[in-house]
This record gives sequence, C-alpha cells and structure tokens, in this order.
Amino acid sequence: MSCACGKSYIVKSGDTLFMIAQRELGDGNRWTEIMNPDCTTVNDTNIFPGQELCIPDGSTAPSPVPPSPGIGIDLEATFYASENVGCNFPATGVFGITLNAARAGQFQPRCPGAGENVPRIQCATDPNVIPRLTNFTLVWDGTELPAAALDVGTAIIGNKIDILVDTIAEAIELGRKPVRVIL
Repeated sequence: MSCACGKSYIVKSGDTLFMIAQRELGDGNRWTEIMNPDCTTVNDTNIFPGQELCIPDGSTAPSPVPPSPGIGIDLEATFYASENVGCNFPATGVFGITLNAARAGQFQPRCPGAGENVPRIQCATDPNVIPRLTNFTLVWDGTELPAAALDVGTAIIGNKIDILVDTIAEAIELGRKPVRVIL
C-alpha cells in the first residue's frame, strides 16, 4: 500500500466517500479529509471498487466494530418540478424519476433517449453531505423509496435536499418537509 498521508483503505463495491468517512473517521461529513495515495483531493463522483484511498492517521473511529447498514441522515426537503426542468440534463447527466412515479412503482425512464435514466427519485444534494451519484433510500411517509443524488440546487447547502416532483403546484403544496435518507 502506498499512502503517503494516512492509512490505506481499499474501496469496496457500494462504498461512497460519506460512508467511508462515517465508518473510518466516525463522521460522514469528514469525507473531504480522505485523499488519494499521493495526498491529492479525491473526486467525490469517481471512486471505484479496488481503488486505494488514504484515511488521515490518528482519526479513525475508536472501535473496530463493523458499521451498521443503513446510516440515516435527517434532512429538510424542498421540491422542484419536472415541468420546470423538462429533460435538461441534471448536474450528473443522469435522469431520475419523480417522487410520485416512485410511489406508484412506475420506474420507466423520465427522459427516454436523453442520456442515462435510472429508476430512482432524482434529488439535489450538497455533495459534502451526500456525494453526487450516491444511491440511497428516501423515507417518505413511512415508505422507503429508491433515490439518488443526481442534481445540484442553488440553496442546497448542508442537510437539505431537493426532491423532483411532477408539477409546480405539487412543489408549492409540499413546501418544506423533514425527511430521512438511509445511505
């Protein structure tokens, strides 16, 4: 292992920087401290299984207890309308579905023929909290729905999330709501 700035960590399938920081540093929000072996900053959208990362020395979680699956984060949700954004590419170039489509089990592509489409609710997140392209579970009215961090928002800073809905009227009606995500 070749880490010049901490202990070596090999990325496993399904890992995100947030999850690695939660497990190794005791706080997912410390993901920006994780480095490449040459001590350069890691690109939050481009980690892959088998990649070596460096965890800062002396900052590991106090016990070697394996992480419990499903780290939960409470966020404040606002909503943006599909009728406003149409098929304009989200920040990641990957299209998701709306909240109502997921609730109805309708996982058809929202923008067929326009880039990649995934059967997950399209959400905008702060990459310091949930890195881009991270898949997670959105807990909505007691139901767990598949979602993904696919977009950005001008007011999405910290523990906030924008969730894609069908119409402007629906976005206004929903207003702001507390939600929980499970990574």
